[in-house]
Amino acid sequence: MNWKLIAAVIVGLITGVLLYFWTESVKNEQVAYAFMRLQPDRKVTRGQAITPDMLAEPVMLPESFGALAKLAVPAASAYQEWLKDRTAAADIPAGSVLLFQYFDDNDGGRLTTMIAPGKRALTLPVNAAAAVGHFVEPGSYVDILGTVDEPVEPVAPAAAQPGAPGQAPAVPGQAPVATGQPQAPAQPPSPVEQMLKNYLTQYPGADENDVNAYRKQAQDYKLGISSRTRVVTRTFLQNVKVLAVGAATTAEGAITKANSTYNNVTVEVTPAEAEMLIFAMGQSNGSLNLVLRNPADNSVEELPSINWTRM
Repeated sequence: MNWKLIAAVIVGLITGVLLYFWTESVKNEQVAYAFMRLQPDRKVTRGQAITPDMLAEPVMLPESFGALAKLAVPAASAYQEWLKDRTAAADIPAGSVLLFQYFDDNDGGRLTTMIAPGKRALTLPVNAAAAVGHFVEPGSYVDILGTVDEPVEPVAPAAAQPGAPGQAPAVPGQAPVATGQPQAPAQPPSPVEQMLKNYLTQYPGADENDVNAYRKQAQDYKLGISSRTRVVTRTFLQNVKVLAVGAATTAEGAITKANSTYNNVTVEVTPAEAEMLIFAMGQSNGSLNLVLRNPADNSVEELPSINWTRM
């Protein structure tokens, strides 16, 4: 009699355990999440942007998938906006569930598709002060200024008037012209050589050091080179679009804790403007300032550079 009771208890326990595990499995299957995936016939190559027509109906993954469910990109509207025009960091096979590891960091992967045709993305180092207290964000428009040492207009060499008609003194380093023989028509002297000849006519006793110094001054003047500089603040570009701050390419991404402070800003410029800004950074020790604009104001003004005489 006792053994029958014991057997019934054991069977009851086994049944209860099996019923518990079956119930839990049903719960897990009912708690499922939707994740994005590619069309069965659409694959994505590295560097290619993801577009809505590439996506199939979301795939439902139960909670029991564990790690995979945490690595896949959910089909929620926020993540659809996150994925919009984002470029792949690796090849993605056709029909695959989209995983976060297939893409660049949270914001940087879409930068290449944001650049307008004919433009370039240039990253400028900035600090909080240079970036208007970090109020500059993706989509802002700014003016870019800097303080540099500007060359002063070169000084013309001392005026030297031509001497009396006749043969000018020989210029040092220039072979004398033989006489008594037919000569080819003389080439007109360059402005620098003419200035040097006039100088030697006026100062026939000038030594070689004086001549070389005068020649260099004349050459520098002709090329617009000056040894004197003055400190000026200049507006290099106006109404420049900001593509990213730090790694954030959206205003929403810029206010997250990770991107609330940043030390670089990426702007959209033409190739010629990129050259100018890189040169300006070199002359200003890499320090440029951003001036935040009203988004409705796209005017461009003629602004003179500012120095102590123009304050």
